[in-house]
Amino acid sequence: MTLAAGLPVAWLVARAAGLVAFGVLTLSTWMGLGMSTRLLGPRYQSRLLGWHRTLAWTGLAMLGLHVGAVLADPVMRFGLPAVLVPFAAPWRPAAIAAGVVAGWLMLMLTVSFRMRKLIGQRGWRRLHYASFAAFVLSLGHALASGTDLAGIGGPVLAVIAGGPVLWLTIVRILTPRAQRPQPAPAPATT
Repeated sequence: MTLAAGLPVAWLVARAAGLVAFGVLTLSTWMGLGMSTRLLGPRYQSRLLGWHRTLAWTGLAMLGLHVGAVLADPVMRFGLPAVLVPFAAPWRPAAIAAGVVAGWLMLMLTVSFRMRKLIGQRGWRRLHYASFAAFVLSLGHALASGTDLAGIGGPVLAVIAGGPVLWLTIVRILTPRAQRPQPAPAPATT
């Protein structure tokens, strides 16, 4: 199916869904870092967690639409291996591989919300360090394979999306974590 201008609808949907997925997942990353830095205080933690989860699932849905549209695009002709296996894409394999790995990481991180009790709090927090890799890989994918980000658009996107991530990460590293209260030692028995 094509538009009157001769552009394939699937290609347009793939571009739009990819950009929206990146934007929504960037917001989710900002929310997650906002919670971990506790800059807004404990009052907003629950609300931020709700938004963080919602944005992660919404971003994952948009990623699914992006992948589906890429598969339906009659020009690119990507097969299932190209969108599921890193370096299997015939066009810009490294750039597409970055997106594939980022997509798998996003799926793992989003599903981890449902498995948090099974994984445990400590494991869940450690698993979330992969969100940094997912963000960097998805930004790299957008810059290296996105046709909308040529010229000044790419660097502007990188600064707008990556600036807050970098700033919040630095704040998180430099801000001491609150010490959890330690249980009182048991009285000595004689």
